[in-house]
Amino acid sequence: MAKIGLVGFGGIGIEAAKALVLDSSLVCDIVAFDRPEALSQVPGPQQGAYEEILDAIGILRTGHTIRLTSDVKDLAGCDAIIFTAGLPRRADQSRADLIGVNVAIVGGLAKQIGEVAQGAFLVMVTNPLDAMVELAFRNLGFPESHVIGQAGVLDTGRFNIQASLATGVPASQVDSIVMGGHGPEMVPIYSTAKVAYKPLADQVNADVVAKITREVRDRGRTIIQRQGKSATFSTAIAAIQMVKAYLLDTREILPSCTRLNGEYGYSGIYGGVPTVISRAGGKAVVIPLTDAEKKAFDESMGATKAIIAELDQVSK
Repeated sequence: MAKIGLVGFGGIGIEAAKALVLDSSLVCDIVAFDRPEALSQVPGPQQGAYEEILDAIGILRTGHTIRLTSDVKDLAGCDAIIFTAGLPRRADQSRADLIGVNVAIVGGLAKQIGEVAQGAFLVMVTNPLDAMVELAFRNLGFPESHVIGQAGVLDTGRFNIQASLATGVPASQVDSIVMGGHGPEMVPIYSTAKVAYKPLADQVNADVVAKITREVRDRGRTIIQRQGKSATFSTAIAAIQMVKAYLLDTREILPSCTRLNGEYGYSGIYGGVPTVISRAGGKAVVIPLTDAEKKAFDESMGATKAIIAELDQVSK
C-alpha cells in the first residue's frame, strides 16, 4: 500500500486527504503532518477534519488509513509527499509577495524531510511556487526527477474550463496546456489547444482569446476575492493527479514545474513545461511552440529567474 505524506494539513492538505479516501484506484496510508501548535487547537480545522475523514473511511469501508502527526519522522517511508505548508496568498498579495515569509518554513521542513524520507517523490504546492520548488530541491537532497512543482495542472485546468465555457463544449473534449511560471506571466498555449479535436483558435475570435487568457491568469485572485481564501479543492486535485501518475506509473504527460536540462534553451532551473511522470519521476517534454509563444515563455522564465535571484538574497 502506498504511503503518502501531506506536509501541511491546512486547507489544501485537508482537501487532498478527502480526495484520496474517495479514490478507489489508489488505496493508501495517509500521513497528515502539521505543526504541534496547529494540531493542538481543539476545536480546530485540523483535528476536526481528521476525525471526519476517519468516519468517512468507516462509511466507505476502504483500506485507506490516515494518521495525524506533528513528528516529521512519521514521514519516513513515504512513497510520495504533497508539500503545502506555508502561508497562503491574500487577495492584496501577489504570489511573489510570499517569498520572505515562506522561505524559512519551506527550507527548514525540506531539510528535515530530506533526512527521513529519501526515495520519496515530492510535489511542491507552496507559493511562490517557482521559488519554493527550487528551495526544496536545494534542501531535500532528492534527485531532481523526484522534486517537481504543482502549478501547470491547475492552470491548465483553468484554461480547459474557460475554453469549455467559451465554446459550449464539455471540458472532457478540451485539450490544452499552460506553460511558464505560476504567475501573471503564465503562457496558455493556443497553437496546440483543441476543442472536440478542432483547433481552439479557429473557434473563437481574438477578443475571446484575450478574455480566456485574462481569466486564466487572474483566476487565483478571483477565487480569493470571491471565497475569502485561496483555492484549496482544485489545487489538491491537481497535486493528487501528479502523485497518482508517479505511483501508478502511468507515464502521463502533465504540465509541471520541472528541472530543465537544456529543454527550451534552459538548464539548471525549474520551469513550467509538459512533463512525463512515471516511477522514474518527472522528465521535461519538448513540444513545438510558435515564435510568439516561445517569446512569451522566455519572458515568463525571465520572471522565474528574477524570483530565484530574490530567493538567493533572502536565503543568505
